[in-house]
Amino acid sequence: MDLAAQKSRASALVDSRGDELDRLSLAIHARPELAFEERFASASLADYVERQGTRVTRGAGGLETAFVAEAGSGAPVVAFCAEYDALPGVGHACGHNVMGTAAVGAFLAVRDVLEGRGTVRLIGCPAEERGNGKVALIRAGLFADVDAAVMYHAGDHDELDPLMLALVNLEIEMIGKAAHAAAEPYGGVNALDGLLLGWSSLSALRLVIRSDSRVHGIITDGGQAPNIIPERAAARLMVRSPDNAYLEELRHRVLACFEGAATATGCELRHSFSEVTEGVSTNAPLAEAFAANAAALGRTMPKRPPGDTHGSTDMGNVSTVVPSLHPILSITSTPAPGHSHAFAAAAALPEALETMRLGAKALAHTALDILDNPQLVQRAWSSHNGER
Repeated sequence: MDLAAQKSRASALVDSRGDELDRLSLAIHARPELAFEERFASASLADYVERQGTRVTRGAGGLETAFVAEAGSGAPVVAFCAEYDALPGVGHACGHNVMGTAAVGAFLAVRDVLEGRGTVRLIGCPAEERGNGKVALIRAGLFADVDAAVMYHAGDHDELDPLMLALVNLEIEMIGKAAHAAAEPYGGVNALDGLLLGWSSLSALRLVIRSDSRVHGIITDGGQAPNIIPERAAARLMVRSPDNAYLEELRHRVLACFEGAATATGCELRHSFSEVTEGVSTNAPLAEAFAANAAALGRTMPKRPPGDTHGSTDMGNVSTVVPSLHPILSITSTPAPGHSHAFAAAAALPEALETMRLGAKALAHTALDILDNPQLVQRAWSSHNGER
């Protein structure tokens, strides 16, 4: 079977499983689960792959809700990354229900037309929204022999090469001293005041940081009762930038806001930084192949408009170690910002399911290009390594 026939057959296989993939996506959407708790989603996807005739290794990389399935043998190795965790309060407002299911559909389609050359690997990746699950999977070696890692991200517009920012989380805890807020307030140390003073400093800092960088967060603890001087207050912050060197500088400037506030109010400051979520490096040769395949399927993929930025993803960490693909495919014709109730609702509509199937086909076709063309693999690695 030539390459064109393989792609046609792969599309037909995605369509033949379309109803099952739709039901799988909707079931995951109806039961949103947070990072590292995606037991229903992980089991549903893994069970489906096993029913389709491929063995699945569960608990991959030491993560309970990660899994791996594989078909073929030898090089090159193409990995489909499946995400399926949800967000607190707004459920599948990032569309992971369609993204994870599309990865399954693409993997099965390529498996069925592989004809014995190269390897395709499905990697079930938990905790994208919080926890950097892919970082643990990288450390466990699941990407060690991979030549291309591919997935798409759901959005409200199409974009071939989105700018996904590097990110570090900062946990802040102010420790004060409790006292009666009316009778003896002078006997206490107000942790909430310390936190809010730091927050005010942070708001001033945000006016003078680079326009492509972001700092935002929430207060997670503001005290226990209004008649008690708060002895503890806490916040969770995210610091983002497309520039790793500037991110390193910025996170220390953010911390300094709270260090100064702790000194001013007499609080004890406790803090911790997470691991860095790296910015996504879109691999140009892989992106060109995906764009051509999407166009053949009737979807034109525009490049990133100037000044456009997005959130952050641990797919960025994957893109630092192997050539990677992470385009955005719109699941709705009505503008709906990510991480919103409107986007969560859109992720269960027919348009989202249609895009899921198209995404599965485009990823499958791109994987077939990689498996068929050693020169594409070489160009992808050259681009990844900064060679010209």
